[in-house]
Amino acid sequence: MKRLSIAPLAALFLLTACDPAEEEPMSTSDGGTSAAETGNAETGGPATTGETTGEEGSGDTSGADTSTGGEETGEPGGPLAWNEIAGPCVGSGTNALWFDDRMTGFVGCGENADGEGLYTTLDGGASFEDNIRFNEVRIMDIRRGPDGVLYGAGIHQLDGFALWSFDEGGMIGAAGLYTPSDSAFTSVNQAENIAVSDDGQMLIDSLTGTQAAYRPAGGEFEEVDSLSEELLSDPDALSFQARRFVAHDNRFYGVGSLINDPARVHLPSRLDGATFHLQSVLLQPETRDGELMDMHVWDSEHIIVAGHDQSERFPLIYLIDGADPYDSANWEKIELFDSGLDYQAGVNDIHVDGDTVVMVGEKIPTAQGGFVVISEDGGRTFEDITPEGLGPLSRVWMFEDGEMVVAGGGGEMWEYVAE
Repeated sequence: MKRLSIAPLAALFLLTACDPAEEEPMSTSDGGTSAAETGNAETGGPATTGETTGEEGSGDTSGADTSTGGEETGEPGGPLAWNEIAGPCVGSGTNALWFDDRMTGFVGCGENADGEGLYTTLDGGASFEDNIRFNEVRIMDIRRGPDGVLYGAGIHQLDGFALWSFDEGGMIGAAGLYTPSDSAFTSVNQAENIAVSDDGQMLIDSLTGTQAAYRPAGGEFEEVDSLSEELLSDPDALSFQARRFVAHDNRFYGVGSLINDPARVHLPSRLDGATFHLQSVLLQPETRDGELMDMHVWDSEHIIVAGHDQSERFPLIYLIDGADPYDSANWEKIELFDSGLDYQAGVNDIHVDGDTVVMVGEKIPTAQGGFVVISEDGGRTFEDITPEGLGPLSRVWMFEDGEMVVAGGGGEMWEYVAE
């Protein structure tokens, strides 16, 4: 079955509530994003869902981890099969993908000259509604925070703010939360993603630089030109490139690096006085180059990160489970070769539900298309479930029953659903 039309919705939002990456990756589709907050009954999420939503691909848990294990998740209703559907970001990469439940979701476009707009679905992706108030908005990230609020990051090209909350009453609008200053050194003129903690802290980073903006719980945004813990003792400390930030247990985690540097993971600083500050841990040998695009945090000693190995051009995946993550020797490199997968490629996005990990990305060269791999053992071994004819992918969302939606450039979108 193939569905290729985008039909308008009869009803609108009955809810209560490109990426020219700064790392200049070898890849041509957007990969970052996404670290994700959950919107469930315990955290004040949308009443329409009636259940805990899954985590967004970035793994940003916003403090409490609400992923469910195998017994709680349940099994799909039958064999799963791929159907191609019509994504709304025609001519652009899909930069933001968020679902409140199996039927209600949001898609944001933000890559290249055509990358603008917010689209919603109330039928699981069968059709999308164009929200006209976002026709001049580049959207890099969408996520619902622990407070139940739906947030967006990118740049509102008419009103100038880089972070906003969505007004979901009637016709969806945007309320600006952060507007960049006039400082060329600290302003976040286009936000790449947002992390929101359980206690209300917020962190956004710049798409085109190392700048970031941090808001303490109950406070105001402050711009910083460095996230390094060295800033605590040296006001001129150099910063680092980042791709994705997530919040867990009211602390921030991040990944990212230049394509000509070894891959690093950024962990919460353990120094006195640290808030948003991060300690960088080198994962690759200094003779290698890598670019980490996304991460998931189960807990402080159980983390998975993934991206592109720019030295060997293979998927770059590291896992730590039950050990000190600040010691680089404890991180285990996961080779897809060990699962019988030998294509050159890079991971752009992760989504996790309990021990099930799904990753999407693009093969090298990109003319070979994209890939989807899934793990049922917490990211140690993977199975390739890529449909024939799939293009490069930037985003994935997996539901509790194993169904999923994947998206990429030029309107590329597929669903993996029960037959």
